[in-house]
Amino acid sequence: MIEIDGERCIGCGRCVADCVGSNVVVEDGAARVLGRCILCGHCVAVCPAEAVAIPDFDMADVEAAVPASESIDSQALLLAIKSRRSVRDYRACAVEAEALRMMLEAGRYTATAKNAQACRFVVVQEELPELKRLVWDGIDELLAQPAAEKPRWVKLYKLFLRAVQKDSAQDFLFRNAPAVVYVAAERADDAGLAAQNMELVAASLGLGVLYNGYLCRASDELPAVKEFLEVSDRPLQICMLLGYPAVSYPRTAPRKPGDFVVK
Repeated sequence: MIEIDGERCIGCGRCVADCVGSNVVVEDGAARVLGRCILCGHCVAVCPAEAVAIPDFDMADVEAAVPASESIDSQALLLAIKSRRSVRDYRACAVEAEALRMMLEAGRYTATAKNAQACRFVVVQEELPELKRLVWDGIDELLAQPAAEKPRWVKLYKLFLRAVQKDSAQDFLFRNAPAVVYVAAERADDAGLAAQNMELVAASLGLGVLYNGYLCRASDELPAVKEFLEVSDRPLQICMLLGYPAVSYPRTAPRKPGDFVVK
């Protein structure tokens, strides 16, 4: 629940004007919370007197926002977006804990529908060999089932399995990435938005990402993998291979003409 410090509140009404649920009023020169809210934190962010708090959240995590006058250079940001590439070859070095922390913070702070904040972020790096074993063993077991009992999705993985069994370096699902990042959420848009912000931070750190739909599907369909990832019954919406690229791209890639409608 929201708490307002009456000693600090100056009754300016900014929280009232910005509250999406109309749950705050100013009475007798101070703001007061009326009832339930979605805990979006706008009242905390907009208050000039630092009078608002959400005790259930980590208030020590609140910091001064970037002023509009010091916002990120738009041309530099656009060029960074145009420069991103799907990375399929990685250097043989681990991703540092601080880089992972910054990526996860970017995901945690991404907006979610109704402020649910219900994404679970899973990073597998130290235990990556175990994840690989569970995925490939699970696919192997399903492909060994009689044709009538075999799930349709797993048939697409037959060639992938043959290749990795013949040569472990020919791993279509994991390639040589040192880490895998999953986002589990009920809503695909929540997970996708979080992943996009995480990738932007990864790129700023010199890391590369490959969105891997094949690995995501297999991981979501195999109970042993979901148990290993500790995502319970939440669907896996996003899977990203992560690491330092072993290839560089000195230019952006061309795209089709934009399909834009501006009215």
